[in-house]
Amino acid sequence: MIVDIHTHMINGKDLDALGAIGGEPVKKHVQSSRAMTGKKPQATDVSARLAQMDRFGIDYQLATPIPTLDPNHLSLDPATELKLARAVNDSMAGITERTKGRVLCVGSPPLASMAGEGPKEMERAVKGLGLKGFMVLTNIKGKPLDAPEFRPFWTQAARLDASVFLHPCDAGARDRSYEADYDLMHVFGWPFETTLTLCRLVFSGIMEELPNLKIVCHHLGGMIPFYWGRIEESYVPEYVGKTSVNLKRPLKEYFSKFYYDTAVGNNPSALRCSYEIFGADQMVFATDAPFGPGTGDERLELYPKIIRGLGLPEKDTEKIMSGNARRILRIK
Repeated sequence: MIVDIHTHMINGKDLDALGAIGGEPVKKHVQSSRAMTGKKPQATDVSARLAQMDRFGIDYQLATPIPTLDPNHLSLDPATELKLARAVNDSMAGITERTKGRVLCVGSPPLASMAGEGPKEMERAVKGLGLKGFMVLTNIKGKPLDAPEFRPFWTQAARLDASVFLHPCDAGARDRSYEADYDLMHVFGWPFETTLTLCRLVFSGIMEELPNLKIVCHHLGGMIPFYWGRIEESYVPEYVGKTSVNLKRPLKEYFSKFYYDTAVGNNPSALRCSYEIFGADQMVFATDAPFGPGTGDERLELYPKIIRGLGLPEKDTEKIMSGNARRILRIK
């Protein structure tokens, strides 16, 4: 069995309605989403998505909203953001319904409304619509996810037993404008964003306070596996104390709570690095479909072969390809 735990999609039939809610900021991204359908119809077309899954033997996928249409990515007032989040969540639930559960989905939390209606919308999304959790970006308009105003989100996610899918986004060009050239922000800045966010979730005390959080981090957690020796060497107990957090357990125990998805390109060495550091129990198969070269088919064909070509014990390959994801998503 193959469970692809990190893909992106939005129901094309809902694009006009989303644009009408969000106004010009959303309409621009709606247009770019439509532009993808030339080469990648599976980005918005449910039938095309299922046909692609069947071609490559993908049993289940987990779809997150296309990041540029995420309400928290856009400059909207809180009331509009809340309304758009509700519409996005309804749309994602519709994908699961139309695919008869083969494409499971997560929604968008209205983070600007966490002191008001936000927690209720999160509960509606999970308990009412059957969404498996939420996608959140690594920073919200320049604010880190461990900022005090986002604590209610993390608390509610833990209470609902909802998985959180961490997706990197641009950090802004104020301090390092040269990252805007040559697609450097996307290629290197995004994994760095993920790295910073995971560290902040640990050192801010969120993972200490909410030990049951289920967080799936994109691109193998950015730099975390490769730099694990440097992390562990640098954050010795006396230095960790300077973070003003009393971490009660060894540092690795906190980072071993995260799930690291395998969407890192054609790089068996990176996958082996993560496997050696965190083991098969914390790795989950992902393609980041429909993104990637060409039509998007390439990753669905190649990535399973890469995992199986690592020569891992069969039980560990099964955990990575489907077992861990089935447990996270509660697939029987």
